[in-house]
Amino acid sequence: MRATAGDRTGSLAATTSMSFRGFSALSLRRHQVASLEPSSEEELHLLDLLHSRLTESLQSLLPSPDSKIPLPSLTLSFPFLHKLLDTLLACENDFKSLLLLVLSRNPSLISRPPLDRAVPDLLDRAVKSLDLCNAVSLSLHSLRLWNRHADIAASALHRPGGPFTPPQINRAGRALSKLLHSSCTSLITSSSSCSRICRICSAKKQLQAMASGFTTPRSVESGSASVLALAVHTISTLLHFSMWMMVASFPCGSGESQPPPPIQTATRQMPWALALSRLHEKIAEDIRRERKQGGLLVSAGMLEETLALERSGREVLEMTKSEVGIEAAAADLAFASRKLEEGLVPFERKVREVFHRLIRCREEVIRCLGNRSGSSSCSSVDSV
Repeated sequence: MRATAGDRTGSLAATTSMSFRGFSALSLRRHQVASLEPSSEEELHLLDLLHSRLTESLQSLLPSPDSKIPLPSLTLSFPFLHKLLDTLLACENDFKSLLLLVLSRNPSLISRPPLDRAVPDLLDRAVKSLDLCNAVSLSLHSLRLWNRHADIAASALHRPGGPFTPPQINRAGRALSKLLHSSCTSLITSSSSCSRICRICSAKKQLQAMASGFTTPRSVESGSASVLALAVHTISTLLHFSMWMMVASFPCGSGESQPPPPIQTATRQMPWALALSRLHEKIAEDIRRERKQGGLLVSAGMLEETLALERSGREVLEMTKSEVGIEAAAADLAFASRKLEEGLVPFERKVREVFHRLIRCREEVIRCLGNRSGSSSCSSVDSV
């Protein structure tokens, strides 16, 4: 018998619950009896809230196998990224509440393992994320410039019923050549923002640096330190995943879009790991399919709206050679151009919101720790 969407969702929830193993709040309650610093019910509740919110959000990002609505060919799109960044903001708020609660009760926890490394590493990842937000913001600006070539071509061929004159064809051809033979990365380099982008390390290196130093708390640990360590690992993983998604979607000087990094063995025991793993698999599949098809500017990012615009541009260019079907192809190009432009403005606001939220969260944590030395790092990356 074929499972329904509800059955599949229930099965996924049950599987993720089983995968929690020693990291569940129930396990922490069992261990806190022997702990010198037992975790409170409030701390456990906030940890459960963080984990359940992330699990449900990642599940909602997965395509439903039983959906009757045609799914987009690619996972990465403006609506997908909006939902992902909304998840990051919501989970960041849950994490910050838990972090400040635990440290307000016992600030000395930060100086002992595993938090003596985990929290400083998280603060460092936040700074790298700010740099990546800056790089994505520059890429969005370049995408708008890139999209103008499509708009020029579509406007030149906007003549219902034809016929199309040679000047129209030539103007559209020149615009499409610029669209199809220039990557967005080169647009960034040639823009007035060159001096700023040169100060930002390549996105690939930033992501690699963010991925290093991940440590998952052991199930034998207990008490408030374990609760906070689990929360730090959760938000660190989500932050890295979100940044990777944006870099894969937009050109950030990192070359071809790369498959998502493998999930660590210890991370697979977390309640949200199964949904995260399935997202990894889906996006890796998208990248392999685009490379196999060939001819597309995968280096310009894996965003569905961007690649749809490029496909339309190629189609119009072919039509101009035979002058058959130009009107319909130009209409499709105009639609793809508008769709990309409409998605850019709200997403720019969302990236800016994430940027400023990360700054505020980092400053609050540093202030809570009494570590004033990190404040200069925040100001050094102020942008977006």
